[in-house]
Parts: sequence; C-alpha cells; structure tokens
Amino acid sequence: MTDPALELQAAIVTALKDLNTAAGNGVYDIPPVDQNGTITASYPYITIGSGSLVPIDEECFDRSEYSHQIDVWSDSQGYVEVKTIAGQIRMRLHEQDLTIIGHTVDRMRVDNIAFSRDGGVISRARITLITETQPIL
Repeated sequence: MTDPALELQAAIVTALKDLNTAAGNGVYDIPPVDQNGTITASYPYITIGSGSLVPIDEECFDRSEYSHQIDVWSDSQGYVEVKTIAGQIRMRLHEQDLTIIGHTVDRMRVDNIAFSRDGGVISRARITLITETQPIL
C-alpha cells in the first residue's frame, strides 16, 4: 500500500486546470520565481499550499483524512475575481468525485473559504479542502 498524498495532489491540480477558470493553467505547488525570489506567475493564479494528514484507524479500514489549503491570488481590484474562481473550485470539488491511483476517495468537501487582502492590493481566497481516502484492496 502506498500513501496517496502525491496522487491526490496531482488529481486536484488536474481538476483545477480542467476547470478553465481565469487562472487557466496557473496552478502551482510553488509559483515560479525569478533569481531574486520574486514571484513571476501572472495573476490570477492558484497555489496548493500547506496541508496535513490524519490517519483514521478503524477496525476494518486503513483510511486517511487529508487537509489541503488551496489559495487563489488576484491583483484585480476588489474580490470579484478571487470569489468567482473560489466559487468555481468549490462547485468542482465539494462533494464531487475524484479518481486517484490505488485508493478510493470516500469523501471530498470544501470545509472553509476565507477572503483577505495580502499586501493591501492582492486579493486572496483560502480554501480548505478535506479529503478522506482508503486503499483499494
């Protein structure tokens, strides 16, 4: 049995790119940077950020619960663009199917979406995605 963390992240990235949001293919683990460390990704873009894994040991199952932070970044004035993209992400991922190799996704839900300003001009949506998986036996 393998841990599905990387397969799960890859499937989420594919699902986000397939959405055809204003971010397009701008979905990153770490956005591209120049030699000075300045982000060079074009706005808007999406990042798959920090997360956690909680093993769920049940009598008959070896399940896992993953928490992923998905961030939407925009330099457009106001929250319209990040809220639109966050809404598209929620519609695609919340209580929907996702296929990963070697495991079954039992449940996937958007637990929270928070909106904020980063640096005063960049709008941000922080999406918390919770995914429960179990190995295919």
